[in-house]
Amino acid sequence: MHETISLDILYANERVPDELYTLVQNGLSSQLDVRLSELSNPIEYLTALSWHGQQRLSLLMVAALNGFNEIVRVLFAHCDPKQQVELKGRMVISDEEHIDGATALYCACYRTHFTVAQTLLELGHANVNQSTHKDSTYPLLIHASMRNRLDIVHFLVENGYSDVNETKSDDRDKCTALIWAAFRGHSMLVKYLIEKGADMNYSCDNTDLIAPTPLTCATLRGHAESVRVLYDAGANTNVKDKYGNTLLKMAAKNKAVSVINLFLERSINTVEDLELVACSFINISSSMVQMHGGLELLRVAIQHRESMDIPKVCIPSVVAYDFEQECQTVDELDSIKDNRDRMLIEMLLVRERILLPPKDETLMRPLLDYGDVLVNRGEFDKCLYLWVHAFYLYQQMELDTILHRFVWLFCKMMTANQTIPAKRFVQVCRLTFEPSQNKYNDDNIGNELCLVVLAAEILEQQGITREEQSSICCWINDLCRQRRRTLDGQTLLHLCVNEQTNKRLEWRRRDTISFLKFPNASGLRLLLACGYRWLDLDVVEWLDGNTPLHLICCGSEDQEIIELLVNARVHIDCVNAYRKTPVDYVENEMTRAFLMSKLTPPHLKCLCARVIANKRLDTSILGPPSSVINAFISLHGGLLRETDND
Repeated sequence: MHETISLDILYANERVPDELYTLVQNGLSSQLDVRLSELSNPIEYLTALSWHGQQRLSLLMVAALNGFNEIVRVLFAHCDPKQQVELKGRMVISDEEHIDGATALYCACYRTHFTVAQTLLELGHANVNQSTHKDSTYPLLIHASMRNRLDIVHFLVENGYSDVNETKSDDRDKCTALIWAAFRGHSMLVKYLIEKGADMNYSCDNTDLIAPTPLTCATLRGHAESVRVLYDAGANTNVKDKYGNTLLKMAAKNKAVSVINLFLERSINTVEDLELVACSFINISSSMVQMHGGLELLRVAIQHRESMDIPKVCIPSVVAYDFEQECQTVDELDSIKDNRDRMLIEMLLVRERILLPPKDETLMRPLLDYGDVLVNRGEFDKCLYLWVHAFYLYQQMELDTILHRFVWLFCKMMTANQTIPAKRFVQVCRLTFEPSQNKYNDDNIGNELCLVVLAAEILEQQGITREEQSSICCWINDLCRQRRRTLDGQTLLHLCVNEQTNKRLEWRRRDTISFLKFPNASGLRLLLACGYRWLDLDVVEWLDGNTPLHLICCGSEDQEIIELLVNARVHIDCVNAYRKTPVDYVENEMTRAFLMSKLTPPHLKCLCARVIANKRLDTSILGPPSSVINAFISLHGGLLRETDND
């Protein structure tokens, strides 16, 4: 026989959730207690979530939202608190915001019912680190900090439910409440957290974060008041973002003028620091928008100088910068905003004023880059003035100077069929005698030889005057007089006739190499013509004891160069460290015959020197090894390697 269920009972069960909701919503704790006692399955209703408008709530959440502490206790009495406090629903914070995944604790706290919140935590053992659906890795302390709920933060911290340093996001970042408060610009909250011992210099674990500390966060977002609070509390101002940007540059990139002004007012940065940051936005690859951003920062700098009566000592006008002067007023800045080149020059002027006195070598890169731009536009003369100026800046800063850029520039001019002004060319050549060029190294002497080779081309230019020709020859004469050598003992003559010199040029730009081929007859001819009296034609390099004639004979065997050397009266019978004369290396029969013809008849002094060298006679009584006679004897066999004498 089947049991019959009354329809009244079914309808009664359907009405239970609404009855319970009404009792909870109205705070009727006694009636709620009685009604729950009447139910055979109260847990089913106390662990259920129901929609009430835009909110999805449990009965405990309803009680928490309304601040009914007695109701909470009644609900706990009829169902294990753990089953209720972990339920996640949906609560509305405002017309614009709701929290999905909110627990009863969130409901109580966000409605400022902290007595209920305390009951949930202490009696219900609610999890204070429980997260919501959207912010799935953020404990309540950080969730509240993000939303500037100082009251919630105060409740959690003052009662010891959360620790300002130990409570962190459960993700790669490991953010603290202070990180988020600073990022959102909640300055009062920032101040409170610092007062409670929050680590002002804490850095998030995730190295991919752009701004990992409270101060970098506040700066990045342009929150001047939060920056002020952190600075006044002693936060480290030397921190940088992921990309190595300083606080000032971060603020500048985000156009946070209020933060920039704060840095200046508190002397965290100087106006010169700001001007340098402004210049970083103005370079050869910058868009006009970026350049205008740099000008805006320079505008702030000028205004700060005016307000604080800080004078600007500008550098003298020079031809390298088109005789332009650095802008002194906002109106002057506005007048250059549509002129890209003028803005670049402004950047160079500012940087030189600031970076030259401390000899900061970062001054040079933008200047050299601008020269490259001028070359690519065919404005060679402007570039020449600029790089000569750069040379002297290098020298003022006591940095090594290299002339390879000038060699490249002259080669570019030749490629473009541009006449190289002889006067300007000699001006550059004379730089070889500057103090910074006195270090005898391979690069310096290599550049000097390149200039000699280019000089041979310039001397052939139409319209060159005798005076200009004379000035070029005079420079070559003075250069030969220096008798400079590479680290392995090669002279200008060695390098000029040595095929291996081409390898020394491999690192240079291709449009340079095409004009500089070695052995080079025109360069050699010029050296012999202009510097003959200073040249030691039979000088040996230090590795293998080769003379220039040895090198050409064992290399390309260039007939023209061999004849130039022989006609200049080199010694053909000199012996290198391997007991070989230049003739021993010659393979071409015509060249060999030419050289042999010059050996007949042999010179008596050469024969005598060879005998003395071969017999190892003591010549110390003739003078030191460097004396003329001993050097002559060495050329005829005194350079033999010890292994060759066994």
